[in-house]
Amino acid sequence: MVQLMKRIFVRRSKSVAIAAFAALSLSVGQSEARSITYQQILAAPDDVELNFAYARQEARTGRLQQSAAALERILLAQPNNDSARLFYGVVLYRLNDLKGAVRELTLLLDRDLTPRQERDRDRYLDLAQKQDKLWRFSARYTLGGRFDTNPGRFSESALAVGLAEEESDGAAVGISRFRVERSLENGRGDFAFLETNTRINEFIDTDTADYITSRSKLGATFHGARLSVSPFGYYSTSFLQHERFRNRYGGGVDTVLSLNSQVDLLLYGFAAYEDYRRTDFSTIGDLRDGWYGTVRAGVKWKATDRQIFRLYGRIAEKDARDDGYDYTSYGIRASSVSLLGEGRYVTLTAAYTRNDFDEPDNRLSRTVAREDNRLYLRASAGAPLETLFKSSDIDVPEFLADVVAQVGVTYSTQNSSIPLLEYSNFSVDLLFTKRVTF
Repeated sequence: MVQLMKRIFVRRSKSVAIAAFAALSLSVGQSEARSITYQQILAAPDDVELNFAYARQEARTGRLQQSAAALERILLAQPNNDSARLFYGVVLYRLNDLKGAVRELTLLLDRDLTPRQERDRDRYLDLAQKQDKLWRFSARYTLGGRFDTNPGRFSESALAVGLAEEESDGAAVGISRFRVERSLENGRGDFAFLETNTRINEFIDTDTADYITSRSKLGATFHGARLSVSPFGYYSTSFLQHERFRNRYGGGVDTVLSLNSQVDLLLYGFAAYEDYRRTDFSTIGDLRDGWYGTVRAGVKWKATDRQIFRLYGRIAEKDARDDGYDYTSYGIRASSVSLLGEGRYVTLTAAYTRNDFDEPDNRLSRTVAREDNRLYLRASAGAPLETLFKSSDIDVPEFLADVVAQVGVTYSTQNSSIPLLEYSNFSVDLLFTKRVTF
């Protein structure tokens, strides 16, 4: 592990400017320069201006319950305060009180609002109504590009003996996600779901790393007092260089136990039969066919409404037709999401994986079984286009305002007992994501 860490910091030192940010934004006015304490609110509970300033302050810092309480006090004193009611409706939406959000935003229909207020009312009313329906549909589409220093994951050993030529390359990236949910109408919020995800990566020159992956999940989510359980069936297919490479058939269960409003315990189990195909770039074929299973356990800690941490460990087993492709995998992954306001965010991820193969792979070595150590590091940041261009006084069209621009940097490396399988790669990507519900 020490050698692995040294390789990260000694092999390359590259920096990229991380800009821009993403997610949902509250249009609630200018930010106050002063900080308002709850003691001040207690001293003047009927001061509408003070409560409104306090509500904006608490919303910006992610304390939505306190913001909602301040807005309720305002509306009790001034039922016709349209600005407060609009703000209250949006806060209720973010608190997932959909019926409350619909109620408050509906009261604002045919009121004398500004064009910006009307747009915000219509947007959040539409979102709340769609999420409160019996059937819910959502989709996410991402387009962008990436640049890799070693897209083919070639090792220095292979380069040294002329088995490969290292070349940096750019790629077009496309990602889509479609999800359907159907409420089960049992009063507990349970629902059935179907979800499909597809990812395409097409390099400009490199002819060994283009791929398409598509996976589908069909299942349901059941809620208890503190426990939610989501069993699902699973199918996926992968293409390498436009040739079908692998199919997976299986299923699993995803479980979340909420200890309190801040801490969730996570447990995930998955098993699938893997069906490999022989291709021009992989002649191994069905020797790798067999069952794959994994268990992942961890914790999610919501330190504040704007800071979320996740940590989990995993173990996986692969049982292939050829013993040379049997392995046990261990891993740990840590990530954080920081919400910076106005839809801006920053994510950080670090993951370590060790794969221990049971027997030597005769194609690579007759005496040495593979032991691979992988390290993955990623940082990304994003924001809606509306936020990015706000300071420039550029009026972004409404259908583009909520498009999220994200820039990310990734470093990955593998240290192996087989020198030909060692590699490192640095990549930069710029992605634009549009989310829709209907």
